[in-house]
Amino acid sequence: MTRPLALTGLGLSAFLIPWLAFVADRGIAWLAGAAAILSLPWLLKHRGAVASVLSHRAVRLGLGGLLAIMVLGLLSPLWSALPAQSERMQELAIRSAMAIVTGVPLVLLAAALPGARRLVVRAIAAGIAVGVAIALFDLLSDHMLLRIRTVYSRNLETPDGLLATAWALTPDLFMARFNDFWVVMTLAVASLVAIMRPGWVFPLALLLVLSLSFMTISETSQLIGVIGILVYAFCHFTRQAGVLVMFCLTAGFMLLSPLAFPAINAVLLASLDGSNLLEFKLLERFEIWTAVVETVRDHPVLGHGLEFERLNATYSGPGDYYKMDHLWHPHSIFAQVWQDVGLLGALAAVMMIAALHLAALRLPNRQRAATTALIAMGLGAFGAAHSIWLGWWICMFILIATLVIAGTRHGHQEART
Repeated sequence: MTRPLALTGLGLSAFLIPWLAFVADRGIAWLAGAAAILSLPWLLKHRGAVASVLSHRAVRLGLGGLLAIMVLGLLSPLWSALPAQSERMQELAIRSAMAIVTGVPLVLLAAALPGARRLVVRAIAAGIAVGVAIALFDLLSDHMLLRIRTVYSRNLETPDGLLATAWALTPDLFMARFNDFWVVMTLAVASLVAIMRPGWVFPLALLLVLSLSFMTISETSQLIGVIGILVYAFCHFTRQAGVLVMFCLTAGFMLLSPLAFPAINAVLLASLDGSNLLEFKLLERFEIWTAVVETVRDHPVLGHGLEFERLNATYSGPGDYYKMDHLWHPHSIFAQVWQDVGLLGALAAVMMIAALHLAALRLPNRQRAATTALIAMGLGAFGAAHSIWLGWWICMFILIATLVIAGTRHGHQEART
């Protein structure tokens, strides 16, 4: 009985993750929580299998880094640079911890439960089919589905009827929801192809997703699509050395971001004038990230406390490209982890990055290249959008990692049975 429950959680996660963000992005956090709860009976019954999984260095590193980030977030109100906001910070920390802790049982289940690959592949493929259908219908209908969703999510009055109210909405009210959905869809497609190991189909699939993403304003999905194609090609030809290079690049940037962001920003300011949208967005983001990391010197080891930028409600940058007087969140794990939880948080993040690349090294070459590209895509999304403490965003990455581990960990065993 425990096995069907665990497989149900994995199967539902695989089917819903590609398209649930379109309907309700916060539902992803509830999905992860439900899957984690369904995994517990199996994990408790098979403690020997769990102990075997914990003997692997990659698992210990990954879960250790995940739990370290959670603990630092929970404790950060104790040393917060905003003592008046400590109570609110603690509330946000508890919410984030509830999301992060789902990763422990889910990762253990994915690494220990046999026979999950076929279910995961079929469920993700079905979920992607649903997501593609939703995306095409929404795009071809001038976002009718998103307009209707926005009416309900914002509890708007409909004196002239639902459709009339929906058609009166401007894109800035609803397009962000499509953007989040398409980022998750891009990662889901990459995950499925990585699990199936079809070689150069990986970049070809991403090219197809990219062609649709350029019909949106989802710059993050465009960014991670390009990253995935380039990293796959690099790691395909360089094999294991490529994985090590990618680890060094991402871990090095994580540790050196307080120096890297200002240096890159200076180069961009000297070479670009913001005359087109791409240049302007680059200059805007690097202005934000530079302003964020310049606060690190005040509290370099432990940081300023969880969600400091959001709670501080001010913007310390020059305002040349970012025009608002406050910053909701830094939009980058590389900047925010240093500002919020300092050097210790950056080291915990490197532990997780190391765990992911160690796991990728154990895979066959084509799967290794695709999985390393997927890791880079995930870090690209985490490095360019939202807050690192946003519950559904955390759970989305946890579920993607869980499904890829479940799909790749036992692929060879299932192929022989």
